[in-house]
Amino acid sequence: MVMGGNMKNTKFICEFTTNHMGNLNILLEMVKKAHETGADYIKMQKKDVDTFYSSEKLNMKFKSPYGKTYHDYRKIFEFGERDFKIFDEECKKYGIDWFATAQDFKSLEFLLGFDLQMYKVASCNANKQDMLKEFSRCIPTDKTVVVSCAGRTLDEIRTAANIFNSHKMIINHCVAEYPCKNSNLRFGNIGVLLNEFSSDKDRIEIGYSGHEEGILPTYGAITSGATCIERHFCLSRDSFVHHIECSLEPHEYKEMVSTVRNGRIPENIREILGEEAYKINFGMTEMEESFLVKNTYGSDYVNEARK
Repeated sequence: MVMGGNMKNTKFICEFTTNHMGNLNILLEMVKKAHETGADYIKMQKKDVDTFYSSEKLNMKFKSPYGKTYHDYRKIFEFGERDFKIFDEECKKYGIDWFATAQDFKSLEFLLGFDLQMYKVASCNANKQDMLKEFSRCIPTDKTVVVSCAGRTLDEIRTAANIFNSHKMIINHCVAEYPCKNSNLRFGNIGVLLNEFSSDKDRIEIGYSGHEEGILPTYGAITSGATCIERHFCLSRDSFVHHIECSLEPHEYKEMVSTVRNGRIPENIREILGEEAYKINFGMTEMEESFLVKNTYGSDYVNEARK
């Protein structure tokens, strides 16, 4: 277990996901609040909705204020060039860096138009070798590549690290369950990753992208050795947005940052979370498969909307 002074160097990333609801004013307020938490980075997402999802998924009936289908709902969350430029200037105003997940080649090309220090590959793409090779070719080698590894085997993670062998990397332990129960956190994977890449530690950092409720499980990731923390961030959980229960409000995120940087993580955090939280298990659970592969995650909600 890692405790002590090194924790104050932990990097914190506010993952905005779709919690801005496609509203520029909300997005800009989130920038201000993220800065006030003491976070180091903001993370956005960029995807070409029309090509990323199947036509079946896009045409699903979906209950939202924006229309009657999943396409109506998901399309509204994507910002264009004008809005991204305004967002970029707002981040510069508050002195907080940002980067983004590129979910496809078109989105990567868009993001390369900004002076970003990092680019992220999502878990659902972390095993797509052709895509990774093209990203490696296009992303300048003086930039850092972040890869989340939910559902990925250790061999798949090794392969991704080898493809980006000219880049610095942050490899995030992650579980694609929303919200993730303590018993499914698999924090033992962090130690395995640290050992796996120990000979390349100047190039590869091990982080954690969390989808749990509340703050305490994140402390378990840090004391397991994760040095970069990504958590969903919102202005309020009083929202219809998917996965909102995994998000931290500004006061909670600020408390998390302050606790870590001031060395106040409870010494009995492992006991609090339980031994099951520290299991070692790479690869995909049935629930992760429904999210990462089958696109059936959340089908209960969609079926309810069809009634």
